[in-house]
Amino acid sequence: DGHPLDYVHNTAKEMMILVIALVSATVAFRSLFSCNALIVLPRGSNRNLHRASAGLSSTPFRRHIITSSLNSSPDDSVSDAIDSPILRSLYDPLPTRIDCNGTVSNENNTTEVPKWVNKVTSGTLATEEGSPHELYFEVHHRLSFDNNTQDYSTARQQRGLVGLVLHGGPGAGSFPKHTQFFSPDLYEYVVLLDQRGCGRSTPLGEVTFNRLELLVNDVEMLRQHLVKEGLIDKWIVEEEEEENKQLIQSTQPRNHHPWDVILGGSWGCTLAMAYAFTHPNSVRAMVLRGVCLFREKEIDWLFGNPPESSTVTPRAGVSKTSNLRDLAGGSSSVSMARPPATTTTLEEIERQSVAAQLFTEQWKEFSSGVEDVENNKRSVLHSYYHRLLGTDANSRYKAMRSWFRWEMGIYGNGFKKSEDSNEDKNRLLVWDPSRASWVFEVAQVHNQKSVASICVDISSSEHEEILRSLRRFSTSSSSHTSSKIDENILEPLPIEDTIAARTESKVEDIKQPSSKNGNGNTFDPTTYIPAQAMLTCYYSVNDEYCIHPFNSFLSINPPPSIPLSSWYSSKLPPPSSSQSYGSSISPDLPFPLPPTIAIQGGNDAICPADTALDLHNVWEQLELRIALKSGHSMYDSVIAGEIVKSLERFGHSLMMGEEDDVLLKATGV
Repeated sequence: DGHPLDYVHNTAKEMMILVIALVSATVAFRSLFSCNALIVLPRGSNRNLHRASAGLSSTPFRRHIITSSLNSSPDDSVSDAIDSPILRSLYDPLPTRIDCNGTVSNENNTTEVPKWVNKVTSGTLATEEGSPHELYFEVHHRLSFDNNTQDYSTARQQRGLVGLVLHGGPGAGSFPKHTQFFSPDLYEYVVLLDQRGCGRSTPLGEVTFNRLELLVNDVEMLRQHLVKEGLIDKWIVEEEEEENKQLIQSTQPRNHHPWDVILGGSWGCTLAMAYAFTHPNSVRAMVLRGVCLFREKEIDWLFGNPPESSTVTPRAGVSKTSNLRDLAGGSSSVSMARPPATTTTLEEIERQSVAAQLFTEQWKEFSSGVEDVENNKRSVLHSYYHRLLGTDANSRYKAMRSWFRWEMGIYGNGFKKSEDSNEDKNRLLVWDPSRASWVFEVAQVHNQKSVASICVDISSSEHEEILRSLRRFSTSSSSHTSSKIDENILEPLPIEDTIAARTESKVEDIKQPSSKNGNGNTFDPTTYIPAQAMLTCYYSVNDEYCIHPFNSFLSINPPPSIPLSSWYSSKLPPPSSSQSYGSSISPDLPFPLPPTIAIQGGNDAICPADTALDLHNVWEQLELRIALKSGHSMYDSVIAGEIVKSLERFGHSLMMGEEDDVLLKATGV
């Protein structure tokens, strides 16, 4: 009924409003999509490469989303829903710089406050009289933001758990990144210790007063030092709690402040096992990665000379039949299938007993120029011993470079892998002690807080052939005997500079690196101390001396008078299939070892699966999780996820135990 131009005007106006609405909706959708992507992606995912390393962004809203999702607590409102299964990954590093008012300083000078910050206390610890060693340690205290005080709480109300990291090597040292395996929601404290002669402990590379027994003493001394100095708040006993403390102590051992969980990797597994064996009431649970017990056969595998008669060319995916019946342990859940036609013969197994037979090119370079001054299977290793620990700095530097090329060549390559789908790469073979059977799992989970793997298959018998293929050591490899060792005759091999000099003359000269390193500082190879190579070589050559008195225990070879269960048994780890953990773990362990989860790479060529399987064979309560396509690295995506999940399983269960203790005190029961 109106003017025709009114229709045109109104139509144009409506179209303009529609265009503006569409543009606004597009902008809003893109913003929403970006934020949601940050919420749903797993911690540490490669899809989050745009995120700043500090976990902060220049956009306040996006920064808030990152902080909430990556360092979330169980009662956070951020959605955990995801479109597809994911691998758990490391937690982001927490901000560490706090000003005098308790606020976090950051490079962007923003006022946004992260949920968690990391307060680091470092210190040194003197060792026994006569020892030159001074140990370096760090206590990483995760503080949460208190909305009431608008500050990061240091009060005891958190009462989180205490984790200890035992690094590998020997001699690798600890790093702040190791703390990122521990959930801030569960672990209030993570303690790092540089073992003797490495990291920031001094003197660097020192081998005197350096053996496993003393390292075990160091771990216990550190625990007692943290108690005495009050560096762990939850270990401080206040006067008003004395009565309740006496009540608890009346039913528990007097050793009342154990490490809640020890995370040990590679050589760290050896130290963790020896420590738990010596101080069973000082640790409540363990997570082991890349299982190593430093047995003679393990050292011979990595550094032993190949047999001169060896002519076998290793094949990818070759299986072995050694010790399968022992491995199965006669369990009714494992049926004995006939080995396939591709299985190697016993003769081939005997002849493929060392890594040098599989990594022939790397070994050729490693042993190049080495004079066979000793007619034994460790002559190459002994040659490096004299060069690395001798007084000739130039010879030591060249030996170090060759040593690391050998180790890293194996570390990086692992055993030959076939082209597998992503699902196969995430596949786990798990010994479930609650079922007393092997099961298949997929390492992925359904959300960022889950610890339960998906796609569990408990019916397949495929594990039988996989267990055969995981074995690498020769069945004739020597092992320590259970006979009594005369401690008076144990001593390290003397270091002979004449051998080092004679060998050095045969080694091709290596071009020296630039005089400036990446930081612009002068680098002098003649003063460089390759602590890890030196200590690993020292312990490997003098294994019987360095491991004493744990030889029989770590060789899984107790005297006949000692039942296996008195050395190798524990409570079961908390289940992975349920979030209702219950208080299944307590400090007063009635077993010689604490509940333990071991994580092993199926393609680990540094610490092959033999040791993990041998340990499983005598320790039925040990949960063994084999990432079939993973290697030795703790940062392998599957291995890292399994470590995080295992720590959280123990964390939830132990926190339930903490709540029970609080209830005991409150009720006076």
